[in-house]
Amino acid sequence: MQKFILVITTIVTLSFSDGYSQNRSIRFIEKPWQEIVAMARKENKMIFLDAYASWCGPCKWMAAHMFTNDTVADYFNSTFICASIDMEKGEGTGLRKKYGVRAYPSLLFIDAGESMVHEKVGAPQRVNDYIEMAKVAQDPEECLSSYIKKYNAGNNSPQFIEKYLYRLADAYIPVTNVMTTYFATQHETDLLSRQNWNIIYRFVSDCNDPLFDFLVKHQQEYAKRYTRDSVNNKVADIYLNSLRATWQSSSLKLADSAYRKMKEKVRTSGFAGAGKVIFTTDLQWFQMQGKDKEYLELATQDLDKYYSDDYAKLINAAATFLSIAKDNKYLEKAGEWAKKSISIKNVAYNNDIYASILFKLGKTKDAIRYEKEAIDIAKKMKEPSAQFEESLKKMQEPK
Repeated sequence: MQKFILVITTIVTLSFSDGYSQNRSIRFIEKPWQEIVAMARKENKMIFLDAYASWCGPCKWMAAHMFTNDTVADYFNSTFICASIDMEKGEGTGLRKKYGVRAYPSLLFIDAGESMVHEKVGAPQRVNDYIEMAKVAQDPEECLSSYIKKYNAGNNSPQFIEKYLYRLADAYIPVTNVMTTYFATQHETDLLSRQNWNIIYRFVSDCNDPLFDFLVKHQQEYAKRYTRDSVNNKVADIYLNSLRATWQSSSLKLADSAYRKMKEKVRTSGFAGAGKVIFTTDLQWFQMQGKDKEYLELATQDLDKYYSDDYAKLINAAATFLSIAKDNKYLEKAGEWAKKSISIKNVAYNNDIYASILFKLGKTKDAIRYEKEAIDIAKKMKEPSAQFEESLKKMQEPK
């Protein structure tokens, strides 16, 4: 059976503060597909097709929160013939094949001749994203189909290719072949240009890609032009992903062997951040295998070296220590990290973790103080506080 990808986007709570209630929604035509096409021809409009699956969470979120926004609804209702069709039922299965739907949700814009003009995969989170997407679909120079035609006609300029790759990626269409063909036309000096750096930064993800080798060898030149942090972050991300990819083997022995080989490649790469990358994945590797002792020892030894200014890494390590450590020396270390995390960014979660560590160490008075702080911050930020309040009750119970 053909597999389809659920495109997950981070769902955030949105507040539509327009000064009035949201009471309109996109009017989706519930008719057979050919009748929808006939309406599009008669009204000289493009079809907006929400291609969804019944099990797709982002599809449901988008239907509930974005298609019911007045601004989105008014624009789409006045501009398009709108249809929302389950791609795994009835006519949807044929439309899925016809338009090459690869992931959910897919937002398709189709002309009256039934040709797809533009596509966006995923559930955009802002009202403006929908309006902008709709306007791009209507622009004969900017829509996806136009870019495909221009590319097939031989347009290969760096500026065009950069935008074309973004159009393809938005539609969840593989970009590898386009990139390979394009970069075969580029000289080494061209690879340092702004457009090519943008392409490398956004689309190169494999440490075996020749472009990545070039980036590693020319880190200094890129850093001078486009900031050291951006270059280091890009190289680190690719190495991190490559190291994690070795864990996919069904055999632990093979995964361990592949991981060791990849670590050696990273270690000898000349990348200044190699140690941090290896430390990060070693921690995850030990955690995956349930090697608590190795995790505790490695984190104690090197976390401060690599993440002393990262409040999230510090508190996450402290939370892990809290859950697995039995020796007070590790809990004391976890307490140091939690306190440092609070000093960097004072949020409810790190106060709660610090309170729990203190309580486990028998420092009940201090634990209660920090748990109350966690509750106060949560309420101030309008975040859930019930879990923190429950922890506080346990701390206050007489012994």
